[in-house]
Amino acid sequence: MSFCLPRVTLILALGLAATACSSAWDEPTDPIGEARDAIQDGYLDNDDRAVVGIYNEEIGAICTGSLIAPNVVLTARHCVSDMANELNGQITCRSTRFTDTHLARRIFVTTDAEIGTFARYYAGSEIVLLPGGETDEFCGNDQAILILAEPIPESEAVPLVPRVDLPLQEGEEYYAVGFGATNDESAGAGLRRRRDRLFIDCVADGCPSSLVKATEWVGDTGICEGDSGGPSLDLMQRVIGVTSRGAAGCEYPIYGYVYRWAEWIKETTVRAARAGGYEAPSWATGYPTDPVYSAEVGAACWQPEQCPANACLDSYCTRPCSEAAACPGGYSCNDELGVCAKVPEPSEDEAWSGSCSSANPRPDPTQPVPWVLGAASLGALAGLRRRRGREQLG
Repeated sequence: MSFCLPRVTLILALGLAATACSSAWDEPTDPIGEARDAIQDGYLDNDDRAVVGIYNEEIGAICTGSLIAPNVVLTARHCVSDMANELNGQITCRSTRFTDTHLARRIFVTTDAEIGTFARYYAGSEIVLLPGGETDEFCGNDQAILILAEPIPESEAVPLVPRVDLPLQEGEEYYAVGFGATNDESAGAGLRRRRDRLFIDCVADGCPSSLVKATEWVGDTGICEGDSGGPSLDLMQRVIGVTSRGAAGCEYPIYGYVYRWAEWIKETTVRAARAGGYEAPSWATGYPTDPVYSAEVGAACWQPEQCPANACLDSYCTRPCSEAAACPGGYSCNDELGVCAKVPEPSEDEAWSGSCSSANPRPDPTQPVPWVLGAASLGALAGLRRRRGREQLG
């Protein structure tokens, strides 16, 4: 089967993509594409406030980003950097390079559903690029993190969780959110939109190498001009991709692969948390990103579906556990079942013996034993006796 593939793309907020029709697995000698940004055929989205709009004052362009911690926004590098060897948004994986990075303080994000005059904005303070030594080639390296000058309150937007601990599978369902246009003519850009029921086409090495690098994957459809930097999310609301580029007609979207840059994302988030004065999110320090591991336990239940983690044990709700996801106080991980089980209440005798070793059984009051005091206690007792003797003499 054959279909039209882009000769490669980039998602910003300008230009149209060039395309070429070839076999799905034919590799053009010099693939080209274009930078673009928008959710085609999506619906207005007022709820996903952690998908933020980005306005780059330095170049007068809009992009999208994912708030993954109170002061951390994951986005595309081309939203915060200049490029060389591109023309009107069209790029080639062979020659397009990133050059100068823009000023963080001139980049602003909003959790509002519209990028406009009346939106509330938060300024950037630092741009963090991929680890040192990585290439400046555009394809495969189109991710960046914007650290904000002040944290965004959780009451305004609850940060998203990036899926840093589990790889993607071909055919997996996802949804996409962005502030981009609805067609190649840039209509409707600046409003947050969402499109559901999308499916992963190929992942990393399973994609044509001239179009997609090992740190990228190909999605379904619907990504247009202005969606650059925006997230694709799995059905557990975890960020799995960063919108990079696509073909004409808002087709063949290519995403940066969050899982492949997991350590960089976690390390940067931990550092940003220290700077922001808050505790780093648990996923950044190794806790599983599957929300089932964070489900509350202990509520009464009769059926699994009555529990947040769909797990009912001995008439109380529980959740899975692992070495990385320890159980809360009063529970221990049952290795056989793989879930948190209540720690039995100790009997009176067990409670007593719990603070003593088996070599020191509970004392029998009918058989008194001598008291043994440490040297410091003996000294204190001797001093007390001397003081009492002086008081009596006086």
